[in-house]
Amino acid sequence: MVKEIEQSLNVKFPDIEIAYIAIHLLGTKLVTDTKMAESQLKALIDHEIYRLTMKIIDTVEEKLKLGINQDKELQISLCIHLKPAINRLRYGMNIRNPMLHEIKSYYPVSFQAGVIAGLVIKEELHIEINENEIGYIALHFGAAVERAKLNDRPKRCIIVCASGAGSARLLQYKLQSRFGSKIEILGTTEYYRLGQMSLHSLDFVISTIPISKELSVPVIEVNTILGGEDIEKIDSIFSTEDQDTFEYTREELVFLHEKLHTKEEVISFLGEKLQQLGLVDHDYTRSVLKREAVSPTCFGNLVAIPHPIVPQTETTFWAICTLEKPIMWEHKAVQFVCLLNVEKNSSKNLQKMYNILLSVIDSKDLIQQLLKCHTYPEFIHVFTKKYSNHFR
Repeated sequence: MVKEIEQSLNVKFPDIEIAYIAIHLLGTKLVTDTKMAESQLKALIDHEIYRLTMKIIDTVEEKLKLGINQDKELQISLCIHLKPAINRLRYGMNIRNPMLHEIKSYYPVSFQAGVIAGLVIKEELHIEINENEIGYIALHFGAAVERAKLNDRPKRCIIVCASGAGSARLLQYKLQSRFGSKIEILGTTEYYRLGQMSLHSLDFVISTIPISKELSVPVIEVNTILGGEDIEKIDSIFSTEDQDTFEYTREELVFLHEKLHTKEEVISFLGEKLQQLGLVDHDYTRSVLKREAVSPTCFGNLVAIPHPIVPQTETTFWAICTLEKPIMWEHKAVQFVCLLNVEKNSSKNLQKMYNILLSVIDSKDLIQQLLKCHTYPEFIHVFTKKYSNHFR
């Protein structure tokens, strides 16, 4: 390349400029095919990059429980990304990420995965990774999380109807129209044939008539002309797993209208409260502040979700603090703080809990109502009242 330029422009490049061009070439992507086989990937990417990628993915899965550690596309895309990224970092070639604010605001869990990736890179290669690079790595995890959502199995059911095939078919079409890919209707049947059917592959039964005998799956009784109450009954099937998520906090972990003035005061205040309850040790607050030093956890909409840099607690729970007045949390105003604690060494999938936190961040109306609450019962009432709209 340099020879071509030298001949065309009649100039001479020193070796240091040639080296700088070489660094830029090292900082470009090698391939764009993310569908290649694992053997092809190993042949193209050196062993150390592959090993680092797998350690990053395993560590993220261990810490966040996103259910994406078997995602081959994530493994390939992250390998391809890391090769030039590490060269950029080694040679101090900082790049700007114009999407950084949006990534942090709309994909905070994926950004935390990027932060964890940065810690692994620092531990393995002794290279500091900045927010811009963390944001780009977060995009790969965000895509994997969205792919995992697409792979969620729909709820399976059958329709029991006594008033003819026509009405059963109408009910089936209405259900499919209302619930789309969330529901898979395996067929319709008359009541007298129900005893001859195997129910082991079903999640529930929808019936337009009372069913007196006990079945191995839940029965939802509805009208043939599906009404609002019927919709709510069926909705409950999809939200029962989520309804337990308010177990993640309790009265002694909710602090309302506190007079605190800095993020350090808020984190220290909550850390002391958790220590008094015997939920954390004396190093806890330092771990949360260490995570903040990597990248602030303020996500817009007056919300911050601080957390330890690595899991510290025996259970998963939230400690919530609302402030009398907004404070500046780095460069954003914050008045609602949810201190997130994830159980260490747990195998539970916490994606539903993360979905709730994302819903909180997204809902300006909900945050404003929660900020007005002065008592725990009032706080719970607002939270659960908005549940059906925000936390599905």
